[in-house]
Amino acid sequence: MAEPSVVMAQKLAANDKTSRDRALRKLRRYMSARSGELEGGFTADELCKIWKGLFYCMWMQDKPQLQEELALTMSQLVHSLQNRQSQSLFVRTFWQTLNREWNGIDRLRLDKFYTVRGVM
Repeated sequence: MAEPSVVMAQKLAANDKTSRDRALRKLRRYMSARSGELEGGFTADELCKIWKGLFYCMWMQDKPQLQEELALTMSQLVHSLQNRQSQSLFVRTFWQTLNREWNGIDRLRLDKFYTVRGVM
């Protein structure tokens, strides 16, 4: 069975906007619950997988206004995490993901990722 971070990433990258929106809501609840556990927190590997899903969630988003809303929603996910260590790792893995994926972004999609970068 696939680990939760992989399943979540796949749902975040769905073709259907409704599915992506649902996955974002579930991700927020999952991050809050998981980081609140006694042994709470995420590994860098898990958050990298989640960020890859978030990256492709933005990749699939079309209209500029919806891209801005999504960028804001993504940046606010850090507040779902209940400890500083997880928050720090979340931001660090965002930058790792953007660094890893940056060269693959075509010029038509570049502006939407500038939007994400601007709010993080």
